[in-house]
Amino acid sequence: MPAPSGILSRMSLLGGEHRKSFLSLLFEVALIAVGVFLALWANNWHEDREHRTQAQAALRNFAAEMEENRQATQSNRQYHEALARELHAFLASKEAPSDDRFNKSIHFEGMRPVIFEHTAWDLALATQALSYLKPDLVFDISKVYTKQNAFQKLEDSFLASAFTPAGLSSNDFKGLAPAMEFYLIDVNQLEPAMVSRYDKIIPEVKRALSGKAR
Repeated sequence: MPAPSGILSRMSLLGGEHRKSFLSLLFEVALIAVGVFLALWANNWHEDREHRTQAQAALRNFAAEMEENRQATQSNRQYHEALARELHAFLASKEAPSDDRFNKSIHFEGMRPVIFEHTAWDLALATQALSYLKPDLVFDISKVYTKQNAFQKLEDSFLASAFTPAGLSSNDFKGLAPAMEFYLIDVNQLEPAMVSRYDKIIPEVKRALSGKAR
């Protein structure tokens, strides 16, 4: 029968090995946990950086595209206002509304519709970049493109209905003049409203782009 001191010695040795094994396991678990945490942190950092990059690209696209649309809208203002005045005078005159008088009294160079660019909006939707911008800014940008779309539909509808092949072949501008005048009433209200909206939202986009958003 082993001496009590020998049994105690072996038990102490086994206990020490058990504690060592437990500490080693605990250390390995801690290393794994730290590794998982660092991997998740690195992944989140990478995603955040990618989102910021996409957001910055979207803002640059919006600023450039809305500047272009503003310029296109503003460039037609004087012509549309002058054309509306000439059409009104033409229709208000007591003289017969002949095609010859139309050509002499009205400096008609087409309707000059604004072709609104919307690639930046389409791209932002496709890449989900809007979700990386501030909701208030996205709301304001969305309103601009909604107004653009409605304006574009008005232009397309008028041009499709007024300038048909039959109408153009007959050259009946005296019959077209009233429709043009009514159309230009809308245009001369919508264009200044669009320019005003651009003047408001473009600085907001540029502030967000520079990191100075409100």
